[in-house]
Amino acid sequence: MNDVVERILNAYQSMRPLDAERTADSRQKISRYIENLASAGQHDAEQLTIYGLAYLTELHEGPDPRFIGCQSAKELVLAHSGQRELLRNWR
Repeated sequence: MNDVVERILNAYQSMRPLDAERTADSRQKISRYIENLASAGQHDAEQLTIYGLAYLTELHEGPDPRFIGCQSAKELVLAHSGQRELLRNWR
């Protein structure tokens, strides 16, 4: 899973660079998030990367203002990926 976490961080930082402190904090949070997804049965590295990028985007940039009042990116990803148990635990 460390490869997935590093892929997520590298991809995110290529778009929006983070300082060392925010990178370390993001690494810790994204690691927990990916571990939760994996424990719920999601093991596809490509899908985990997509979910992780959505998570970091919302974490650092907030929800997309076009979707105020709608489900968050994490909720949408979890709901559409069949990870309903993780969604219930996340709320």
